[in-house]
Amino acid sequence: MRAPVYDLYQMKADRLPQGAGSAWLRTKPNEPPPATDDWVFVGKERHPSRWTAAEMNEKGSCYREIPSWLTRRGAVQAAQKPQKEVVEKEVVEA
Repeated sequence: MRAPVYDLYQMKADRLPQGAGSAWLRTKPNEPPPATDDWVFVGKERHPSRWTAAEMNEKGSCYREIPSWLTRRGAVQAAQKPQKEVVEKEVVEA
């Protein structure tokens, strides 16, 4: 049996609810969200989780918020990587 395919949207940063780092919406193909100005189309999700598929079957859409404390951690780690690379380059040159 083929897995269902859903359209995946991400909420624009200036429209995020308080405390949310990001928000994601899955809809059935070719059914855009009601407030299209709030969302950016990301692409097609071809292998959704069983929880996503169950919510889609129940509600017709799937909305998920990622808390800001989770997204900040990833940003902090990404910001630290270039610093480590610079230190390693200085050690190699010396």
